[in-house]
Amino acid sequence: MKVLIGMTRSDTIVSGSFKHICQIGEKFRSEGAEVVYALGGNGDAITKLRAAGFKVHALTNLKRDLSPLSDIWSLLKLIWLIISENPQVCSWHTAKIGALGRTAAMLTFKRSYYVPHGVPFVNTPENKGFKKYERLEKLLSYLPSKIIGVCEFDKNEYLRIGVPDKKLLVIRNGMLGKFNDTWELTEKPVNFITAARFEDQKDYTTLAQACGSLLSQGKPFTLSIYGDGQYEAKVKQLFAHFPEGVINFCGVVDNFAEKLTQADVFILSSFWEGLPRSIIEAMACKKAVIASDVGGCSELIIEGESGYLIPIRDASKMTIAMSEYINNKAKTVSHGDVAYTLYKQKYSLPVMLESYAKEYGVIKNGVNN
Repeated sequence: MKVLIGMTRSDTIVSGSFKHICQIGEKFRSEGAEVVYALGGNGDAITKLRAAGFKVHALTNLKRDLSPLSDIWSLLKLIWLIISENPQVCSWHTAKIGALGRTAAMLTFKRSYYVPHGVPFVNTPENKGFKKYERLEKLLSYLPSKIIGVCEFDKNEYLRIGVPDKKLLVIRNGMLGKFNDTWELTEKPVNFITAARFEDQKDYTTLAQACGSLLSQGKPFTLSIYGDGQYEAKVKQLFAHFPEGVINFCGVVDNFAEKLTQADVFILSSFWEGLPRSIIEAMACKKAVIASDVGGCSELIIEGESGYLIPIRDASKMTIAMSEYINNKAKTVSHGDVAYTLYKQKYSLPVMLESYAKEYGVIKNGVNN
């Protein structure tokens, strides 16, 4: 069996969607399937997949934003790619290639799935194209492809705009964790950690305001920031006035789970989300979590027991939540334990991978197809 997996961008290896397509690709390959990738651009993600032994097609003309000529050329390239590779099933990840790929799959009579990794038409001022995506998704819902939401929030949003229930299913994200048996509470300041791209979706302004409030109150803490993206300079400027050593920009790493084991609390400040894999990874590493109450975050966090949910753009509530762990460091342990229990129940990586493999037909009842 052959599976074609597509994603819009290849300019980073830190995004949750890229980790996702790597993991399902490895699972499908381990079950005997041939896996071929198609990624927009010609970035580090393509290099990493090729190094792992996968065949990758670089769609150099594919752009994230609307670009009629480039989009038509990319659609034609996808049609040619599907005909030449002849996969039994196509799996499209993220919005732009999700639209073009579903169209190409219909025109070539191929079974197809779309995994948006966060609903692209969430109504928030920062999501400037939400009306465009809502109209587009209504139109694309007439195509035969199924849509896989990574949380119940995703499915409910598609139902809201009129997509039939029979075209929707939910496979929750899953991640692996890593433990540090030597980690223990110390007298050092609480070490918060985040991993989020410097893009429109992430709300670093609220996080910076909360950190500024903690600093003005004399509360000791550190924050480690992992990520990259087009607004990196702007984000760094938000924290430029902090004393040296309080805020640490750490770039992109392959071993983020190891960095999580050295931290106390994971924090994610966003304007919209699907079911953040970064939160699941933190839960798998027994970390308490503070996150914006958007998308499927409320499905991952038990308020006041495994972490705290923060109303969007509410720096005051984020300051209070961070202070809870600074004032009572034992909560980092108790909340982390609850988070890990929830992770084991619903969000382990093997459960997710098995669900995709069975749905796509890579395995049926444990037998290779």
